[in-house]
Amino acid sequence: MRTMASKQQPAQAKGLKALPTSAFFSDNPDKAWTERMILAQSGFWMSAVGLVMLTGLIHRLQELDLLLFSITVAAPPVLLPLLSSTRPDRDVPWFKCYWAKFNVWIAILVAFGTYFGSHYFFDLMGMRYTFNVRWTFDSHILGHSGQRVPVFMYPLTHAYFATYYTLLVVCERALVRWLQPALFARTLIVCGLSYALAFAETFLMDTELMTGLFSYEKHGRMLSVGSLGYASYFLVGLPMVRRIDEGERWPMTKVIIDALAACMAILVLLEAWAKVMGPL
Repeated sequence: MRTMASKQQPAQAKGLKALPTSAFFSDNPDKAWTERMILAQSGFWMSAVGLVMLTGLIHRLQELDLLLFSITVAAPPVLLPLLSSTRPDRDVPWFKCYWAKFNVWIAILVAFGTYFGSHYFFDLMGMRYTFNVRWTFDSHILGHSGQRVPVFMYPLTHAYFATYYTLLVVCERALVRWLQPALFARTLIVCGLSYALAFAETFLMDTELMTGLFSYEKHGRMLSVGSLGYASYFLVGLPMVRRIDEGERWPMTKVIIDALAACMAILVLLEAWAKVMGPL
């Protein structure tokens, strides 16, 4: 079993220096390979989503088309490591590999966030789906808006979140290695990264290109205030997901328990946000 504790980056003696590329990635070769792979393939789903939005194709896709599209863009994080002959942990059973554990962790968070969490966005943040679909899957107990979640959002969100969490982890790691902050400052880094990502996604997705399919009722309020609620997913998820296979190889059961704990913590933060802020 690999131990990464002995490979920590030495402290900079004087001032701040530019970080080498390797400073962004884990000392665990298996995890570092997966992080690079996730980020490299992210251009695929970004380009695909951008293409269907810019060309207006998104408005012409039928329900089955949307489902097949979302499965296609979500497949690379699973299929690429599964089929790769260059992966460092290719001789390890799949359920012990970081890429598998990371995808399971993401899948659990996506299932929770899409099934339950979407209703916080519907009721409190004014999110609206107007896709012409019949296949929906979400909680019928939570929520008062009457909004339903299309099935195709599950694999599509997996593609997004795989990139989001990997990007957050590598950016936070690089900043910590560069700045070597105290605990409070490191907390501020997590908060800043989480809010910035939530703001960026809202800004890029709620555009005129999605008119008639997806929107927020109060775009400005959602950007400034609603992004705080959305950031709950990353405030909780970033500190938890970064621990997987750092220092020791986690069993899959621990990954699943950790993901479920993250879901509960996110629910608590969403409730706290709802109590403090209320509907936008």
